[in-house]
Amino acid sequence: MSATLVDVLAVVAPLIYLVRLLPQPVRLWRTGVAAGVSALAAMNGVIADVGWLVYGISSGLPAVWGVSAFALIPATWTFLLLRREVSRSDLLLAGVWALALGVSAAVGAIGLTLGLGVLVTQGPQVWTALRDDDLRGIAPGTWWIAVLDATAWGVYGLGIGDGALMGYGVALNAAAMIVLGRIWWTGHRRRGGGSRPDGSGAAARTMSTLDTEH
Repeated sequence: MSATLVDVLAVVAPLIYLVRLLPQPVRLWRTGVAAGVSALAAMNGVIADVGWLVYGISSGLPAVWGVSAFALIPATWTFLLLRREVSRSDLLLAGVWALALGVSAAVGAIGLTLGLGVLVTQGPQVWTALRDDDLRGIAPGTWWIAVLDATAWGVYGLGIGDGALMGYGVALNAAAMIVLGRIWWTGHRRRGGGSRPDGSGAAARTMSTLDTEH
């Protein structure tokens, strides 16, 4: 990979990452609807940004620690907007994640943990999207931009030989595809009135129409 491309990605990837963090808090703030949005994922994201900040500084990667510092602003905003959705189990799991990063940093393995940690930061949101049928709170733009984000950082990681960034790219791309697929599917069902194979959804819509006419 050419040094020019690596240099370009060092600038572009952080910008894409920051843009990705904006649609979700803006949607939450504008609509007040949190349906389908994982508070645990938001907490884990804030903790991960702190971890990436430490990793970037210790590894001498300005592109990583610089963007992580700025990312704490929208990430924290998202968490604050979801604070009423936080459960005790969420707090416990987030604490375990923070402890894991602290131990990893102490033994010099924080890069590996962060590379795998995208599963921790995005996993709760993927699980919520798979479990819930009401995903109105999720901002689709976040996940479309996530595809670009994952690709840019993954290629950048490949260019500099950084396994943590390559792992981030692969895992985030997978998470984005799952969430976008679920957003499409639940929206399709909602537009179709939740029809089931036995036709009961269509029957319910017909009865509703008759009631309205009378």
